[in-house]
Amino acid sequence: MSLRAVHKRYLREFIPAMSAYVMLILLYGVLMPRTESLLLRILLAVLPLLPIMLVIRAIVRVIRDQDELERRIDLEAIAIAAMVTGFGYFSFGFLLNAGIGLKVAPAAVAIWVMPCLFGTFGLAKLLVARRYRSHE
Repeated sequence: MSLRAVHKRYLREFIPAMSAYVMLILLYGVLMPRTESLLLRILLAVLPLLPIMLVIRAIVRVIRDQDELERRIDLEAIAIAAMVTGFGYFSFGFLLNAGIGLKVAPAAVAIWVMPCLFGTFGLAKLLVARRYRSHE
């Protein structure tokens, strides 16, 4: 099965943006503990957001340009991912507030929301697409 043009464009936009994100996160991890300048710390913190904005743009564009069935699959997957991720973090917040012994920095929790959302979307999309294929 060959990819349609819309999906080829998505990969051309997504792969470089995610590669840049990974490199910038690694740079962030190495340099942040060694950087004392507030301006440089802000720059290091904001730089990984730029490729994520490009990833979001690629996702919106591919959804906009897909056919109706693909858009429906993505809409269901996004809804599932948003609810599962939101519920997971909501539940985790209650557990942390209950003092269950976990000592997690709020920043460490917050920084994982977007990767969890993206990962959950990918899993949900596989499940939703499989359900639609089984009805064909």
